[in-house]
Amino acid sequence: MNKSKKCKQRNPMPNGAIEPNATSVNGMLEFDGYYWWTNYPFGISNSGYWFNNQQWDPRCASVDNDGLHLKMKETQLPNGPKQWSSIELVLWGEVANNPNAVGSPPKRKYPGYGKYLIAAETTVGNFNDIANNCCFGVFTYQFEADTSITNSHRELDMLECSRWNNLSDPTNAQFTLQPWKPSGNVHRITLKDKGKITIVMDWKNENTPVVYSIYYGIYDLNNLPPTPDITWTTLISQNQYIPNEGCQTVHLNLWRQPQNYTPSGEQEVVIKKFQYQ
Repeated sequence: MNKSKKCKQRNPMPNGAIEPNATSVNGMLEFDGYYWWTNYPFGISNSGYWFNNQQWDPRCASVDNDGLHLKMKETQLPNGPKQWSSIELVLWGEVANNPNAVGSPPKRKYPGYGKYLIAAETTVGNFNDIANNCCFGVFTYQFEADTSITNSHRELDMLECSRWNNLSDPTNAQFTLQPWKPSGNVHRITLKDKGKITIVMDWKNENTPVVYSIYYGIYDLNNLPPTPDITWTTLISQNQYIPNEGCQTVHLNLWRQPQNYTPSGEQEVVIKKFQYQ
């Protein structure tokens, strides 16, 4: 999973950046054998990190014995007002034999074809509550657009858990191909979990159907139930939206959607397990 030589390298700590906590280096947290970068996006405005009309605060992510925490809450960054802040984490690379030192970030690695698993739980009730208040996203993404392919950012949305503030929508989440506007590229689903889910995506090759699955409960690739609770296999007619491997990596986010919406309270998702095979 190493295509770093042809991918654009970026400084993970641009001028004005802050660490997620006092012990982190280069904006990195360590979880499940991987470095997760918290400073998103790369640009910094006078009011902190700003993207999609909202503030992103690296301090809204943390790791403890329970897992990798993503929180959406009110925070105040230097030179900015107190406001609701979102969080996005980016898979940077493996920890093993890949040191991370001040001024010398670890080498990046980019997962490609294979199986992805993210097991997660929420502390606010269940994922229907998350869908009513914000968006929890799990997806692959390449920062620079590749205009030679239809899915220019190599984005495969393993899960977008949100009602997008349409509380009358009976569904509360979706699997998505990009671009999302062609009919059928957004596949809406209804999560009926009790607060714990396992997300699996099987991306075998370019121009080849992708299988998305949801299991209620926390699992890994070795003990998945024989049948998922929710599944979707993309159609052959959608193969043009299934990208080849490039400089994409895994993103996890918890963000305000719509951007001007104030949630009922702090939101939290805890990542319990990440696997790439």
